[in-house]
Amino acid sequence: MTTFYIIAGLITLALASYATFLLYKLNKQKEAIEQSEAAQVEKHDAQIKSIIESIISIAKAMQHEQCPTIEGCIRLKVLIDQLRLDEQLRDNFTVFYTIYDKTAHIPTHEGWKDLKTKEKMMHTKLMMEIESEYESEIKQSVDKAVLHFQSSEQSIS
Repeated sequence: MTTFYIIAGLITLALASYATFLLYKLNKQKEAIEQSEAAQVEKHDAQIKSIIESIISIAKAMQHEQCPTIEGCIRLKVLIDQLRLDEQLRDNFTVFYTIYDKTAHIPTHEGWKDLKTKEKMMHTKLMMEIESEYESEIKQSVDKAVLHFQSSEQSIS
C-alpha cells in the first residue's frame, strides 16, 4: 500500500510541476501579447499624431498662401481620409473632397511633366476656375481644419 501512495505522490508532484510550468508559459505569453498590443497602440497614436501635424502644417501654409490652393486641398483630403473621421465631422471639409473629385483627372508628378505646354495651360486654367469658384469655402474649411486639428493635437499630446 505504501508503494501505491509513493507512486501516487510522484504522479501528483509531476502533474503539479507540469501545471506550474504551463501557467508560467501562459503568463509569459500574455505578457508578450500585452506588450505587442501596447506597441501597436503606440505606433498607431504616433501615425495619427503625424497625420494631424501634417494637416495643420498644410492648412497653415494655405492660410499664408505658401501652398498652392488646389494642391493643398488634395493633400488635406487624402490626410483627412486616413483619419477615418465620422461623417458629421468630415462634413466640415467637403470642399476638399469636391476639389479632389473635380481635379482627379489632372495628371500629377511625371504625368504633369510629360504634358505639352498647351495641355498644362488648359489644366492650370481649370484649376484657377475651381479655386475661384470655391475660394470662400476653401478659406473657411482651412480655418476649421487648423482650429479643429490643433485642439485634437493638444488632446493627443
